[in-house]
Amino acid sequence: MEAKLYRAEVLRPGLKVSYEREITEADVLAFARLSGDCNPLHVDTDYATESNYHGRIVHGAFQVGLASALLGMHLPGKNVLLGSINSRFPSPLYFPTRAKVSGEITSWNMQSQGGQVKVIIQEAASLMSTAEISMGFTLHGSEANKIAAPGIQPQIKTEESSPKIDRKLIMVTGASGGLGRAIVSALAADHDVLALVNSQRLRGDLRALASVREMPIELTNLQMEDGLAALLGTRTLYGMVHAAWPGAPRGSLLHADVDGIRSQVDFGTTLTVRLARFLFERSGADGGRFVAIGSAAGSFKPDLPLGVYSLAKACLENTIRLLAPELARRKVTINAACPSLVPVGINQEADQRKLLQASAAIPLGRVCQPEDVVGMVRYLLSPGAAFVSGQSFALTGAQL
Repeated sequence: MEAKLYRAEVLRPGLKVSYEREITEADVLAFARLSGDCNPLHVDTDYATESNYHGRIVHGAFQVGLASALLGMHLPGKNVLLGSINSRFPSPLYFPTRAKVSGEITSWNMQSQGGQVKVIIQEAASLMSTAEISMGFTLHGSEANKIAAPGIQPQIKTEESSPKIDRKLIMVTGASGGLGRAIVSALAADHDVLALVNSQRLRGDLRALASVREMPIELTNLQMEDGLAALLGTRTLYGMVHAAWPGAPRGSLLHADVDGIRSQVDFGTTLTVRLARFLFERSGADGGRFVAIGSAAGSFKPDLPLGVYSLAKACLENTIRLLAPELARRKVTINAACPSLVPVGINQEADQRKLLQASAAIPLGRVCQPEDVVGMVRYLLSPGAAFVSGQSFALTGAQL
């Protein structure tokens, strides 16, 4: 079989290939013999049947080999050189079986001729994922050095258009919102900040900061990660502050619009998972930090008149708890800052009477301010929070 050849100018994030192949007992036993890994869980039927797996399973390294084959033979193919591997095995792969091997380029930098491919291996019949493998690669040979075709521009970063590379990079969603602006302003002093906005742009004073780069993006777009990967190139991402939220519709759950419920819950679950996955794949050797902006109206003090909002923020907290053990494998922590009423963003129209009533119910005698949230975010991004993960911190001024 001859390796396919993807030229550098046609590579792009989102390019995919997939195929299926049989895995037989002979394949696994041959791998055990060649590698020297003859662990009985793979080669001894009686032993494996009595184990908690109840049967023989394919080596994890065998599955890494399938991913390597996809990289070297299918995408990018002939001119590729494997540089790094990061893998996890969420479920065992029993044999004999038919496996589906799917690969997708998640990042590509024309200037450095390097990128990443994510490979998913599934049991073909059930589509249960048994391996998730990210591989860094570079191109080599004469084809790799050819100039890109007309109309395709290399991702060359300049001092004017890109953050400086000597400071850690933090990505902030909802950067043009009330809390988002405060977070961007505070972090810009010590970090490079990629400020993600939707319809509303950043204030002029924030856009003027050398350490801040604004990027308009629709977070719910299915190709969102491709745009982020293309923007980052080969640079690592240290932190993600997820401050975006699609408003706070009023009304009870019984009378809420179904699409409205779906939109709110998606921000707290699916979108949060996608962003965390992106950080996991783009973080460096030092790990990373994910901080979500939750709400005391989630699990701490649900607000019936904001039933959909409370439900979605509670879902966010549980999503963070479940993600924490998975992200920990790459020293990435994930936590939520959950403020009570803050007089910005969805509460910017709150009148003085409402603020006084809220203050009267808070033992510390005042409502939460943007700087209180910023303080928690800065802590959770700091080295001092390296052992804190999966937690939701209520900023309620001692209100129970």
